[in-house]
Amino acid sequence: MKLRRIICLFAAALPFALLSACGGSSGNDGPGQVRMINATTDYASLDLYATDALAAPAVLEDTVSSYVTIGSGTSTFKLKRAGSGTTALATDRNVASGVSHTLVAYSTAGTLRTVFMSDNEGAPTAGTGQLRVFNSSIEAGTVDVYLTAVGGTLDDVSAIANSLGSERFGAYSEIGKGSYRLVVTGAGDKTDIRLDIASIALADQQITTLILTSTPGGVLVHGLMLDQAGAVTPQKNTSSRVRLVAGTTANGSVAATLNGAALSTGLKSPTIGAYTLIPAGTLTTDIQVNGVSVPTSGLSAAAGADLTLMVLGTPAAPQVTLLSDDNRPPVTTTNAKLRLVHAVNGLNGSITLTADYSAAATDVAFGTSSTATSLPASTTYRLEATSPVSSASLYLSTDVTLLATRVYTVFMLGDQSAPLGVLRRDR
Repeated sequence: MKLRRIICLFAAALPFALLSACGGSSGNDGPGQVRMINATTDYASLDLYATDALAAPAVLEDTVSSYVTIGSGTSTFKLKRAGSGTTALATDRNVASGVSHTLVAYSTAGTLRTVFMSDNEGAPTAGTGQLRVFNSSIEAGTVDVYLTAVGGTLDDVSAIANSLGSERFGAYSEIGKGSYRLVVTGAGDKTDIRLDIASIALADQQITTLILTSTPGGVLVHGLMLDQAGAVTPQKNTSSRVRLVAGTTANGSVAATLNGAALSTGLKSPTIGAYTLIPAGTLTTDIQVNGVSVPTSGLSAAAGADLTLMVLGTPAAPQVTLLSDDNRPPVTTTNAKLRLVHAVNGLNGSITLTADYSAAATDVAFGTSSTATSLPASTTYRLEATSPVSSASLYLSTDVTLLATRVYTVFMLGDQSAPLGVLRRDR
């Protein structure tokens, strides 16, 4: 026992094989195996420590480490940015003797988190595979997951994971081997597509977990297919969500198509359109005001992003602006999020938004948006938009309801002679 305590004291400086002697609780009857998958979106590379010894160095985002031997019983696992001495997260996990485990590191709600899986699911029936889903994204909320034929629709297809909440595992589904289209939707709405994988292959007796992770916009999700005791295959979202704001003077009609996806064939200004899925990447645009093409350059849509395309100015000289939308729900679940967009043509000044006389957005310039502010939910807010170049309020609304976990934008539209404020619930 004295020798064992000496070995454990200096474990960090000794070969990792000694971890099996140090980790674990009483009754240790043999080591287990542990590996880590970096399913985060905020940590490009992570080091995994066990009993203060480096177990898995520099595990890159969307990759999984090799298994390492860990003594059975309770072990403290620490995650650090690769090469850093600062612990980002420490978690105690029970390592079972003779069992392989995967520590899943993921990021959601602005924090690094983990879940511990045992890789000991029994083989399915010959000719089938097994698939389950882990929804790691608080941002995405509750989802449904469907499998259908490659190229098929979701008509008359039942979900293999139904109303799967955040940070929850679905049950394994036994599915015939072959290729499938996999679609993730918002719970109860097959038209609310969050991830669409054109084709995944499920091999004979393959056991795999689909890990859903958060995206910059908060609504769409990315995917990772993790085989039990095997490899990981990233299934990144290839889409973005974009909405059109027709905001020219003189009620100009705005049509817009991005990367072949039509946002609108003609919105009469001032109007805010609905979000539409488009292929992500560099944007090829077809934007017209009153039937006249508007040239653009340098616009792009990141995969998983939510965006607002604003067409402002006059019909003779339109201006195109692309805004990033943060539609992630507030971290505090009793709060709402609120931001301001300044799209008032001809107003030679910034706009400030107050909520119950406290600043929610300050000095927002034309064609830009504020950073969202998290506010306590209420049914009696007084919202007011003002500008230093106007003696009167640009927008004033009382007894406004802002619901908990929801995301809102006050759009200031129109022109300086007739500004129009519109409160829109984005999420």
